[in-house]
Amino acid sequence: MLKIMGMPERRRIFDQTVREKTYGPMRMALYTLAPSLIVQSGFLKKGLMGCYDSELEAITVDRTMILDDKKCVLIHELAHWVYDDDSRPPYGAKREQETRMLTASTLIAPNRYRQAETMYEGDTWLMALELGVNPTIIHDYQKYVIPTLIGTKRRELPCVDAY
Repeated sequence: MLKIMGMPERRRIFDQTVREKTYGPMRMALYTLAPSLIVQSGFLKKGLMGCYDSELEAITVDRTMILDDKKCVLIHELAHWVYDDDSRPPYGAKREQETRMLTASTLIAPNRYRQAETMYEGDTWLMALELGVNPTIIHDYQKYVIPTLIGTKRRELPCVDAY
């Protein structure tokens, strides 16, 4: 009989998997931790880096990417797996936001983010390179994680011309 895993069990597997820190060992850990989950690489449509299909319980990662990008995409798609969500209705945008937040907070520690932001004066590309993530992860961290750390949403301040 096939055992159906709930979200707490999937989250435990997620947490164990991401401890590996790099794409290859993460992928190998999933073979043991989540044997029913299919993780594969393939050539995806232009602009698509990865996808999760909840009906097949399968993650596909674009094989043409560099390893840091594959790591980010695997964690992102694994977060969709945790929520058992392939971004189709009824969840869609809300689950995508939760997935992006989980991905960014998993890949970037607050102290490392502060250090990179100071070191590279907020340059997203250099920060991403330093942190071993895709620049999209930096944007997601800024949009979804930082507000939870400071307790309020980040907002643009009006520029006042002092002259």
